[in-house]
Amino acid sequence: MIRHAFVKVLVGAVLVCGILGSQALLAADSNAGSVKAGTVKSVDAKAKTFVLDREPRPMTMTVNDKTVITLDGKASTFEAAIKVDAKVSVTYTRSGDDRIASKVEVTSAEKKEKK
Repeated sequence: MIRHAFVKVLVGAVLVCGILGSQALLAADSNAGSVKAGTVKSVDAKAKTFVLDREPRPMTMTVNDKTVITLDGKASTFEAAIKVDAKVSVTYTRSGDDRIASKVEVTSAEKKEKK
């Protein structure tokens, strides 16, 4: 029984299918970054990290001084924007086992509707 597989796409695309679903893998510029969306599960302000609640498992994201953070489309800060239960879209790159966020777009739950 195979429990793990390693697939690297150099040119073109590969469709990987399994019991948890399918995922298309595309060859891309390694500096372009990946994008994931979800809900903030927890925040560590001191370490400048937050956990993105996603299936099949949560992902820890690290924010640094180069990370662009927006709250409802306006420039914001880590402390003001990234809160538990906030809806976020994160563009990130990998550095070893770390996921470094280059952009975090937060949509507040308290966004008011215009009448």
